[in-house]
Amino acid sequence: MMKILTNALLFNLFASYLEGMVQVAEELPAAYDNFVTLLGGLPQSENLILKLRRLNYTKIELVSMQIASEQMLEKRHILYDVFIGKALSLLDTEIEMVKELFKLRNIIPELKSEIMKDTKDKSVIMLTWNGTDSDLIELVAALMAAGAISSKNGGKLTVISVIRAFEDMFHLKINALYTKRGKVFDRCTDTTPFIDSLRVSYNRMLEKRLI
Repeated sequence: MMKILTNALLFNLFASYLEGMVQVAEELPAAYDNFVTLLGGLPQSENLILKLRRLNYTKIELVSMQIASEQMLEKRHILYDVFIGKALSLLDTEIEMVKELFKLRNIIPELKSEIMKDTKDKSVIMLTWNGTDSDLIELVAALMAAGAISSKNGGKLTVISVIRAFEDMFHLKINALYTKRGKVFDRCTDTTPFIDSLRVSYNRMLEKRLI
């Protein structure tokens, strides 16, 4: 498994070139593409330490080839230098990606632990809506009309988008929302029954506190 990349056709072409054998520079592009495919096809679930060792081993072998190529006095071909450089750049990028992934895999469990700890320390309150769908639509529309609700990121809000946010908060789903919104907005008389009832309930509460 350690030599799976160095056994690729691209490395065989490099080795033949350095040994002074027949140059086949026209085969380099296809061999390079094959190497890229081979590199990208390595198992994603593979142990990262093992993957990093293989990549570093491959890079060391390729650097040795690059040094040997630069020392050639005769029969040196620029395309071989180009593709050795490209393969090295590819390996460097892959090595950095694996290193970053390794860091993330170490950090994520710590983050999950902190989140779980934070969740345990706080009592989570689950809210439910006891009014009707029309009551919620009426309330949201009134809050928006009064300018009591705005988007934190400055985005444009609609009654529908705010109602969707309330649905998430109260863990409910209003079916036929557009139809129900239309019926609330099209009331000719008694346009705000729920808000009126809130005023009555609030005043009643104040009276009880004063008794």
